[in-house]
Amino acid sequence: MKFRITILVILFIFISCKKETPANAGRISNNGEIEPENWMHQTLLKYNNQEISLTDLAVPGSHDAGMYVLNLCTFGANSCNTQTQFLPMKQQLEAGIRIFDLRPCKANGKYYVQHATSCDGLGCKGDLLSNIFTQTNNYLNTHAELVIMRFSHFCKTSYTDTNFMNLLTGTFGEKIYKETVISTIPFIQQDLKNIIPVTKSTGKVMLIFDEDVSNSAENKANGLFSGSILPTQGSWTNSHNFGDLKRRQLENFSNYNNDGNSLFSFSWQVTQDELMAINCVINSNAPSIQTNATIANNALSSTIDTLIMNTQIKKGRIPNIIWVDYADEFITKECIQLNKISLE
Repeated sequence: MKFRITILVILFIFISCKKETPANAGRISNNGEIEPENWMHQTLLKYNNQEISLTDLAVPGSHDAGMYVLNLCTFGANSCNTQTQFLPMKQQLEAGIRIFDLRPCKANGKYYVQHATSCDGLGCKGDLLSNIFTQTNNYLNTHAELVIMRFSHFCKTSYTDTNFMNLLTGTFGEKIYKETVISTIPFIQQDLKNIIPVTKSTGKVMLIFDEDVSNSAENKANGLFSGSILPTQGSWTNSHNFGDLKRRQLENFSNYNNDGNSLFSFSWQVTQDELMAINCVINSNAPSIQTNATIANNALSSTIDTLIMNTQIKKGRIPNIIWVDYADEFITKECIQLNKISLE
């Protein structure tokens, strides 16, 4: 018995005295207080004495968010060159993803998302929008979070399509965020507790249309917002090479002017070129979108570590949106760490 106690004491001393290594220097460890599934609500509760806006937060984003299943694929399109996610919408939400890139397409009288070379070009349809909307609405019934849906690359539909809009409004109803009162404060600077109050148990969905929707008071009152509602710095890197992607994204962040008037967007996804996409058709072992995503996603943590140690990431200066393929809890946990730096 004495021997066991001695061993336990030695182990306790060893763990307590373990020194910080360069790999975790400057990192703020996740102490378990904030969990991915409710991270936004829990953050507002934890820092209830602060006004917290989107400019203060890092938000996980899902690129081509509905492409976790493939439907109606054209010749040559398969999971290797078309699929970009693996978690259904419900699981993405539970993993903490809060901003979604959705590309609506109407086919055979139904509304899907699409990942293709052009409208009805080479590629596949993804999940039905009815599934995506229903899963999101069910999630918001019990989670006081803000979910942002960003629609673009419309194919055979648009925000003027009555049936498409009825599907949206009929599913979400009063959960749609609307601006019925004109505010002089830009949306990204508004206190999130006024949008998703910590006293509520249900959440809100924000609908952003990157095409055609005007930034009018009428549209805002109806819950229709143009892309300008989320002004961003940073840009997509159209490269099939991860080294090139990383270099350009870090250059973008180095040039980021964090004046509070825009958000910084990390586009952390590798893009297949034509030869890579064709190789997916003829070679069963060809590097897939998921292969490239794994390389990029595995390097994200160490990249953020380096930016923290170099004080490029610090209080008041963090990336605000991080877009990834094959999104999972890993990206939310990185954002939770960044939010601690921003808020403490």
